[in-house]
Amino acid sequence: MPLVPCRACGHSVDTSAQACPGCGATNPGRKLSKQQSDFVVLLIQLIVGVGLLFVAGNWAWNQIGPIVKAQLSKPAQ
Repeated sequence: MPLVPCRACGHSVDTSAQACPGCGATNPGRKLSKQQSDFVVLLIQLIVGVGLLFVAGNWAWNQIGPIVKAQLSKPAQ
C-alpha cells in the first residue's frame, strides 16, 4: 500500500491505516476529516435546497400570481 503524509502531523502512514501512529488522528490518509467532509455535504445540501426553494417560489409566483392579481383588481359588487 502507498504511504501518504498524515493530514494532522505529516507522519508517513499507510492509506488504509485507521489511526496515525504519530499523533493518533483517525483516518490519517484522507485529505479531509469526517467533520470537514460532513460540513461540505451540508453546504451542498443547503445550496441545492435554497435553489429548489427559489425555483418553486418563482414557479408559484408566475402561475398563481396573475390569478391573485386578477381577483384583487376586480371591482367590488
